[in-house]
Amino acid sequence: MIRIGIVGLGYLGRIHLQVLQGLSAAFQLVGVHDRHPEKAKEIQQIYPTIAVFDDYDNLLDAIDAIGIIASTPSHYELANLALRKGKAVFIEKPMCATLQEATNLLGVQIETNGFVQVGHVERFNPAWLQASKLLQQQAIRTFQASRCAPFQSRGTDVSVVFDLMIHDIDILLSLHNSAIKSMVVEARSEQSSFADSVEVQLTYEDGCVATLAASRIATDKQRSLAIQTAALSLDIDLLQQQVQVQRSAHAAFEQIAVLPGNALQSQWQDFANCLQSGFSPKVGAVQGLSALELAERIELLAQVQLQQKSNHSIQ
Repeated sequence: MIRIGIVGLGYLGRIHLQVLQGLSAAFQLVGVHDRHPEKAKEIQQIYPTIAVFDDYDNLLDAIDAIGIIASTPSHYELANLALRKGKAVFIEKPMCATLQEATNLLGVQIETNGFVQVGHVERFNPAWLQASKLLQQQAIRTFQASRCAPFQSRGTDVSVVFDLMIHDIDILLSLHNSAIKSMVVEARSEQSSFADSVEVQLTYEDGCVATLAASRIATDKQRSLAIQTAALSLDIDLLQQQVQVQRSAHAAFEQIAVLPGNALQSQWQDFANCLQSGFSPKVGAVQGLSALELAERIELLAQVQLQQKSNHSIQ
């Protein structure tokens, strides 16, 4: 039984809390902490058996593992302290606010021989789990990802690249990680001080082309992938958890059976299994750092373009 605490009780933190409540065979939910005391009190009214800790240090002293679901700018400080106290760490994506922080955190994990899992939850989506089996030992020719959602104020403390696109960056890197030859970015900002819509085309030295689009100012929700190899083509609906495969150029697409499931629950089960068995998690600090590294490269180009557009509009 893993004694666990949660820090960060916003929208996503409450979802994690609910999922952990349903995994009582693996986790004992000891307590929670939030820098806004009123949020913690609301949780205690819903879950009276969960202790509210006013001090993060005291929460860490009472647990074996911490789930960091707080805002991205606080990730490094919270995870660094937990690792140095010998606690296992689950940290929501993106791993940290900057590449330098993520690099430092990986160093802390190595120094302390600690356990870190990063919350790239789409790796546990039942549709992706099924599709990834078909892609084993396959060379990727094209990769297309579209991740769109209507605007919500939460998540706007970072660019859409770190808020949404980073999920698909992580999936892409799990399949293909050769040198990038060129990168073309198109970005828009409408509802926040960051990029709210970004599309990037990555051309690799080996000829693979990846196109990723993410928007938090869309009309409808969409989370889909289209992947082509020499042997097959896949259409993956991550939202509806559906997979279709075309096994030759002239064949019809066929539906692949996908067993429905809760990706967040599977992610926490993987955390427990890996921690207790001594295995490395599917998405550890190395993978979290790699996703953040590519995300920062894309974000830098997006910022340059937004600045150019701003300068042009002023002229």
